[in-house]
Amino acid sequence: MAGGKGERFWPRSRLSLPKQLQKVYSNRTLLQETIDRALLFTSRDRIFIGCNAELKKATRKIHPGIKKAQFIVEPEGRNTAPIIALAALELERRFGGAVQVVLSADHYIAPPEAFRETIENAVRTARDGWLVTLGVRPTRPEVGYGYIRAGAALPEGPARSIEAFQEKPGLETAREYLADGNYFWNSGIFIWQGRRILEEFEEHAPDIIGPLQEAYRSKGKLREAFSTIPERPVDIAIMEKSKRIAMIPATFSWDDVGSWLSLERILEADPNGNVRLEGKKAGAMVTLDAANNVIVTKKNKLVALLGVSDTILVEEGDVVFLAARDRLDDIKKLLAELKQNPGLQKYLR
Repeated sequence: MAGGKGERFWPRSRLSLPKQLQKVYSNRTLLQETIDRALLFTSRDRIFIGCNAELKKATRKIHPGIKKAQFIVEPEGRNTAPIIALAALELERRFGGAVQVVLSADHYIAPPEAFRETIENAVRTARDGWLVTLGVRPTRPEVGYGYIRAGAALPEGPARSIEAFQEKPGLETAREYLADGNYFWNSGIFIWQGRRILEEFEEHAPDIIGPLQEAYRSKGKLREAFSTIPERPVDIAIMEKSKRIAMIPATFSWDDVGSWLSLERILEADPNGNVRLEGKKAGAMVTLDAANNVIVTKKNKLVALLGVSDTILVEEGDVVFLAARDRLDDIKKLLAELKQNPGLQKYLR
């Protein structure tokens, strides 16, 4: 799935070039990182990208090696359930009976070998008829992720039953989840057989799968069908309702690369917790009484920090963005202000 806007990575992430098409923590785009990850367990011709038509053009411009036939194009973004249903229909038609692995194009995962092993375990569980998601054992009381409450172990392999999906909690609840030991972060990575997930859509979300099936049968207009579909995440549409759900604990490090603060967990910081993206090549950051800052600037520039802490500074093209770290979640409110001003909308594109 590579259709997100990536607004929390503004100003680098723009409508025409969202974060999945940006190089965030390596010299490869987030999408290329995801493709390379998928190649650990499948072949290149069995990797498909879900996005809208505009992002398809942008993606092929940056990654010309991706063939046109490898895109599942959604007419408009309607959260994760519709694009997953659309992909399941198309891929089951092409590869009947195959196991489908649903990845997001904005994750950080390491090491690769552990990821491959976890996926292989999940595929085996999926072949027994389970809808599988990967759970990540929390390392901090994170309030920005959904959680999974794990149940008893299943008879085969490392899979566990799922007792409940929990929405993003408050800080005190997140601390309780961390201490409990049976709560995992919901990674948003899913593994299932194509025909199995289609059966689940027919049972639990006919208002999503029905219009899509009709469009396929009659060769009707997909855009018209999509306009009738509710905007719904797959967790709510399917996973919370299914009686055949399982979780496999991830044996790898994971981050959803959701905002600039993700860089603190991915990149190496100085002794005072300051992180500079692209700073190593320039080798030029000087700090005095500065701590816990995230700096993203152009290469070959000296960054000098004096007496500042807990800030985010991003220089990108024609924009300089400065934020207090505890206000970063309000970035969408800031972007809403730009959207309301015709003279400033160019900074979103």
